[in-house]
Amino acid sequence: MALPQAEIPAGANEEGRLNEGLESLPKITRLNRRLYALVFYILGAALLLLVLGWVLLTAIGRPVPDGIPVIIATIVGALVGVIATDTST
Repeated sequence: MALPQAEIPAGANEEGRLNEGLESLPKITRLNRRLYALVFYILGAALLLLVLGWVLLTAIGRPVPDGIPVIIATIVGALVGVIATDTST
């Protein structure tokens, strides 16, 4: 029993090969360039504040909450996503 529709991913063409690049993020244009810059600056500022907070908490001998490294890693992943978009046009 075969399910041909279930075996071929939605992004595949008629030969069954994946159409590469269809899943990529949108290109940076003049309309959304400011939005990408705003997100980049906000995430960068949050990352710096969290790292400084971590260092400060460690310096004064207080325990660092378990959530701070998780939030830092999440912000780093989001920054990679913002930076990894297609080049501006």
